[in-house]
Amino acid sequence: MRRVLIWAGVGMLLSAPGAAGQESPPRPNLLLIFVDDLGYGDLSVHGCREIETPHIDRLARSGLRCTQGYVCSPYCSPSRAGLLTGRYPTRFGHEFNPHVGEEGKLGLPLSEKTLADSLRSAGYATACIGKWHLGFARPYHPQNRGFDFFYGFLVGAHNFRLKKEAKPLFRTSQSENMIYRGEQVEPTEGFLTDLLTEEAIRFIEQHKNRPWFVYLSYNAVHTPLEVPDGLEKRLSRPIEDPQRRAYLLLLLNLDDAIGRLQAYLAKAGLDRKTLVIFLSDNGGSGQKPYLAYNAARNDPLRGYKGQVLEGGIRVPFFWVWPGVLPAGQTYDRPIISLDILPTACHLAGVPVPANADGVNLWPYLRGEKAGDPHEALYWRFGPQKAIRQGDWMLVDWRDFSKRTNSGWELYHLGRGPGQKQ
Repeated sequence: MRRVLIWAGVGMLLSAPGAAGQESPPRPNLLLIFVDDLGYGDLSVHGCREIETPHIDRLARSGLRCTQGYVCSPYCSPSRAGLLTGRYPTRFGHEFNPHVGEEGKLGLPLSEKTLADSLRSAGYATACIGKWHLGFARPYHPQNRGFDFFYGFLVGAHNFRLKKEAKPLFRTSQSENMIYRGEQVEPTEGFLTDLLTEEAIRFIEQHKNRPWFVYLSYNAVHTPLEVPDGLEKRLSRPIEDPQRRAYLLLLLNLDDAIGRLQAYLAKAGLDRKTLVIFLSDNGGSGQKPYLAYNAARNDPLRGYKGQVLEGGIRVPFFWVWPGVLPAGQTYDRPIISLDILPTACHLAGVPVPANADGVNLWPYLRGEKAGDPHEALYWRFGPQKAIRQGDWMLVDWRDFSKRTNSGWELYHLGRGPGQKQ
């Protein structure tokens, strides 16, 4: 590791959108699965030995597993803002979560066009199911941001065990029993991960004869660590830490949900007509007592949610389209969640917004184009900053326990993923 002193500020640069003229197959359906606070090292496909995640593993092995896949922010709301716009959230002032007391006027700026806007203009049926976290007031509601249908919650977290008779409680950080169908709260019963999965399958079934886009934004495995019944017997070994045990059980439930989605797509004959993209919104929150600690592990990466170290921004990231994308392979060049919008627009046959920072990855994922899709990748989260170019990463990260920044540090990622030298 080498410390360097930076005298000049580093500005955000536009990445050139990918080539729009590449040939593509018939327009796919798009299932975008965005999970919450998943630890990089907590999937068995990534080496976890405490539990097996067979369905997520099978999804990863059915397509391309991107070993250097990043999100644009180490935090919930700005990561979502970048995902759905294809732009660095710093560009439009969305670096943090909406604040308490300002719920009515904060959200994804209305000037920003979303992926749902673009795909709906191409004739896609569009649904947002799960966690929104991009504004609470009506102008920011998903059904005013390109989505035909919304089922889920508007804030940053939600309880999992739902009871019809329970009183709804709104809080910016975590609401309870406030599940919306459209713009109305709907009393409901069940475990939230299962309910979101059922709604996604129902929407797809209703629209399977036309192109569809489902943004399935699970709140698992974010806190609260509420555990579904009947799963503890599936742990292969005792887990002494009660928070870690609850987290792993919540992950098992999420894995089962992914399995149900895969089974439905295959049975309905939609698996070969659907591009499935799976990733987490940021790294796992594994540093007590900060940022909704959920006992996740980001091994072998360094850092956690809320930090611009690799453990906060490098995530499980899979692209799956049977018969079209290669299966059982890895893609080892750096990519970022911003690339999803340009790639999806290309496949849907709609123009990529001129201000997008992401790149159309299609020719890269298909092996038709070599080299890195991006000249460089950038992050800013409050006082924290990071730049990756090639195998080099320059980072000024926040140590929450000391409440100080590290100062600029330069790492060569080719010498190991733990940012040690």
